[in-house]
Amino acid sequence: MASVRDPLRQARRIVLKVGTRVATGGDNAFARGVMGPFVRQVAAARAARAAGGERSIIVVSSGAIALGLNRMRVAERPKELAMLQAAAAMGQSRLMHAYEQEFEAAGQETAQVLLTLEDIRSRTRYLNIRNTIFTLWSFGVVPIVNENDTVSYAEIRFGDNDIISAHLAAMLDADLLVILTDTDGVYDANPKTHHDARPLRTVERITDGLVASTEGKGSAFSSGGMASKIRAADIAVRAGVGVVIAKGEGLDLGRILAGEEIGTYFVPAARRLRGRKKWMAFNPTTEGAIEVDRGAERAIVRQGRSLLPAGVKATSGAFPMGAVVSIRDEEGREIARGLSNYSREDLDRIKGLNSARIAAVLGVEAAFAEVVHRDNLVVVERDSGRGAGT
Repeated sequence: MASVRDPLRQARRIVLKVGTRVATGGDNAFARGVMGPFVRQVAAARAARAAGGERSIIVVSSGAIALGLNRMRVAERPKELAMLQAAAAMGQSRLMHAYEQEFEAAGQETAQVLLTLEDIRSRTRYLNIRNTIFTLWSFGVVPIVNENDTVSYAEIRFGDNDIISAHLAAMLDADLLVILTDTDGVYDANPKTHHDARPLRTVERITDGLVASTEGKGSAFSSGGMASKIRAADIAVRAGVGVVIAKGEGLDLGRILAGEEIGTYFVPAARRLRGRKKWMAFNPTTEGAIEVDRGAERAIVRQGRSLLPAGVKATSGAFPMGAVVSIRDEEGREIARGLSNYSREDLDRIKGLNSARIAAVLGVEAAFAEVVHRDNLVVVERDSGRGAGT
């Protein structure tokens, strides 16, 4: 009998996310009792061919700040950025060294990759990272990724590694993202406070209600929580990547890749975006916003048309020509993203006008007829329905 998890047997590109509590246990030291078996399973999974061919695996691991704070003898996660950056500087080398020891014992080469939000926002850096990881994979290497907390500040921070893992899964056209945590999946309520909470084995739609039911902070040493993992899953499934949230301790990765019902499985969208449109759709930030009227909304969402100046009602943000902008309806909901042919300054001069008048108004010989051409535009699909999972 066919199972919704059958595609996991075909998974060849796999992103594994390890949370702070999994990587360090309760002692804020590298949890070798958990991570040793995990590493051996990763090496075995990479060596074993999936139904579709050889597997490529990347690990996104938290834990550097926790290890650094432990070395600094700080009992709780501080709020001061400088303290967090110092802890990351002390802890990252220890985290990577521990991984290297475990992977070397399993006969597997590794490499360190550190990212900031700017590496995803910049198209050039985005492509460089993608190419680097594919090159490492071609040499049989398992990259170990973490946010570069030592140089990150508020404007260029992802916030937590759950979100990094989702963006990497989208970037790499992964088949599967596995997020490891300290619970055995997602529940319809917090199992620590609701004894009647029921586990969700399959989630076909991520709703606002599901996110709200999992709201909560991470531990004293971590920045994420279950809600963060749900948001990461939302990014990944909209990119066409299946997601499993499962317990890290006692993990059997082979059973997950065999399609067994372990943890919570989030069913991916059927359609995958490619290339530049994927980068635009899942870019963490936009440089500005364009509000459009209902006619333009219909043309973009239902008919796949370009955005013309006549449909523009208002703009916000100081965006230049070529910037990624958010296209919003009259209620302020994002309906699409795209590359603007005009800066905000010029767009404010031509909004609401027929395209034939653009050149004269701007005082140029020739001008783009479209504000955002359909080839540089992607519709953003959102689902805030009532359903959750089973």
